[in-house]
Amino acid sequence: MRMWIINIANLRGLDLNLLVVFHVLMQEKHVTRAAARLHLSQGAVSAALGRLRSVFNDPLFQRTRAGMSPTPKALALAPKIAQALVMLDDFIYPSTEFDPATTTRNFHVAMSDDVETVLAPSILRAVRKQGWNVSFSLHQTNSQLWNETLDDPEIDLVICASPAQVSAHYRESVLFASSYSCLYSSKSSSFSHPPTLDEYIDAHHVRVSFNTRRGFVDEFFELQGRERRVEVSLSHFSGLVTALHVGDLIATIPSYAARALAENTDLTVSTPPIPVPRHTVSLLWKVQQETQLDHKWLRTFIESRFDVPGFSGAA
Repeated sequence: MRMWIINIANLRGLDLNLLVVFHVLMQEKHVTRAAARLHLSQGAVSAALGRLRSVFNDPLFQRTRAGMSPTPKALALAPKIAQALVMLDDFIYPSTEFDPATTTRNFHVAMSDDVETVLAPSILRAVRKQGWNVSFSLHQTNSQLWNETLDDPEIDLVICASPAQVSAHYRESVLFASSYSCLYSSKSSSFSHPPTLDEYIDAHHVRVSFNTRRGFVDEFFELQGRERRVEVSLSHFSGLVTALHVGDLIATIPSYAARALAENTDLTVSTPPIPVPRHTVSLLWKVQQETQLDHKWLRTFIESRFDVPGFSGAA
């Protein structure tokens, strides 16, 4: 049996309320806003910060025009302190089970819009079917901006292509793996089903990218000594349906988004005639939300939207 060794002498001299002040300052990065949330005066928060600096032998926060900027030491301490406070709160004040039928909780979930094409209608159907009172606000982000988005105190959860690295400030859970499919209009194009390699190379393409820049398809064309003819580049999937009806155009996008866009339109989904990579899509959240009952319910609910028979990211 593991024995936990605690330095009682050190803890006796520490006011645990200081850790709460630190946690709120990390979230607000502003003394006035932190004081308002803590129902303390600005002077009391400043005094607490002074004591924190003595405890950790570090400035912790530096004043800037935008507010209080955390030092590297503060950034390293933040996830550990947040986790300790959450565990202490759960132990002393255990919450009752979260009930989506009676709560007025509004969850703020940020995601890339390819994921939104699948998730938004699925959320709406589930909430209506169950008669829940819980509601959702969906925000835009992507795999390049996910951590900036999640640092917004309003955002509960981010869903996007799995980032290369996730720091100790956050938690990650992979939802599913996906490949890519071709999407085009059979009525306004003359492609075979699926398109042949020659048809694909000669076609006019629609590129979808958050920064409208190159992707793996462009790299494939370069290896063939060809240049992809991109008729238009879009930063969002919302304009893709109407764009593909203009003429002999084709798009290569994540398979789950292709199927979702084709579901209620006359667009056709097919396997690409070129090698395509696979990628994963993940849930991401702040470490201090790990054990919160409402957040645990949210993560389980979102995971259930993709854990259904027939759903696969593959083509």
